[in-house]
Amino acid sequence: MAASKVDDRTVTAKPHDSNGQPVTHTLRRLVVPVYLPWLAVGLGTAMLLPVLPVYLRELDLTVGTVSLILAATGVGAVIAGLPLGGALQRFGERTLLVAAIVVSALSAALLGTTELIVFLLILRFVAGVGSMGVRLAQQTLVARTVEGDVRGRAMSVMGGTVRLAFFVGPVVGGVSSDQLGPEATFVASGAVTALGLLPLLAAKTGSSQRSRTNTSTSPRPPGVLESLRGHWKRLITVGVGPALVTAVRQGRLIVIPLIANDLGLSGTEIGLVVAIGTGADLLLFPMSGWLMDRFGRLYATVPAFGLIGIGLLLLGVLDSTLGVIIAGAVIGIGNGMSAGTMMTIGSDVAPAGVRAPFLAGLGSMQDLGRIIGPLVVGWSADAAGLHVSAVALAVVMFIAIAWLVFVVGETRDLDPT
Repeated sequence: MAASKVDDRTVTAKPHDSNGQPVTHTLRRLVVPVYLPWLAVGLGTAMLLPVLPVYLRELDLTVGTVSLILAATGVGAVIAGLPLGGALQRFGERTLLVAAIVVSALSAALLGTTELIVFLLILRFVAGVGSMGVRLAQQTLVARTVEGDVRGRAMSVMGGTVRLAFFVGPVVGGVSSDQLGPEATFVASGAVTALGLLPLLAAKTGSSQRSRTNTSTSPRPPGVLESLRGHWKRLITVGVGPALVTAVRQGRLIVIPLIANDLGLSGTEIGLVVAIGTGADLLLFPMSGWLMDRFGRLYATVPAFGLIGIGLLLLGVLDSTLGVIIAGAVIGIGNGMSAGTMMTIGSDVAPAGVRAPFLAGLGSMQDLGRIIGPLVVGWSADAAGLHVSAVALAVVMFIAIAWLVFVVGETRDLDPT
């Protein structure tokens, strides 16, 4: 891919898209098909953050084994990416989204039914398949229906919706675990995830369902691999950066609760520690879309990811509850400033004719990070301690920043043909 370099132009973030529609109109029409299901799935997932790593540790598993189980989510997402891209081409966004939400809900609800490592691995693998399906359906819908000059803001609202979920969910999950037990919390997580089906079932299917291409009067669409022919270099070049970023984001979701647990905090207290970080995250997500649309994608990603790296370094050297809170807040600020950045960059570079398979392939590459992140935490923690694993994640983030700047470059004005 010939990466464009950032120029000196400043483009004002306009209140209308290129078709003359107000940006608020564009965002409002995405509420039911995109933002509400996204919020429900995010809440269900976030409820597990302070509960699942600690629950697995209480089964007398090592940090390495816990990380391996959590990494299975990434394995499921990576393996499912391209097949789900084919399913999306054939059945459309809405059908894929409904199926993915059902799978995600069941995989969470069943976590407390066994202590067998193999079964836990399978459930997290299936959860990864579901999460990939949800993200791919939603990202493709936004990329297909939203103009490029407001896409950054539309994607940042998706990122902000997740951040709202990750602010509320850990507190709810932590309190639920203390009061009802982790098993009941897993069931509650599945039930909350399933609520994402309600806006889809209530809405008219025509607003979010793309027309199928495999009808009796239309030729069968090409396969995913055939569609990607000629785009592999671009896919791999762009995909490395998001994979590294995802590794860090996934790793910090493990290392923060485990360090807090080692400090003797309860489930409720761990949930509050996580929520403090996501609260800072939540306050800043609108800045991401504004920066991306006005100045360029790198003006949001570089400072945001730099703050995440600094926060992880602080987490590695501050050995106290206050230190964890401060580090979590710095990480949260950086994560908030990066809301929707990876989805926006992916949508910028996706060729218009093969958008769904390209985003599926990019999603699979990105979700390699969901495998790498937990493994980095597990291996480094078993070898040298949890604080060292935080430093290792910081190093990975700084490598990601360098890749995005010097290899990928600016993508806002890229012509994805």
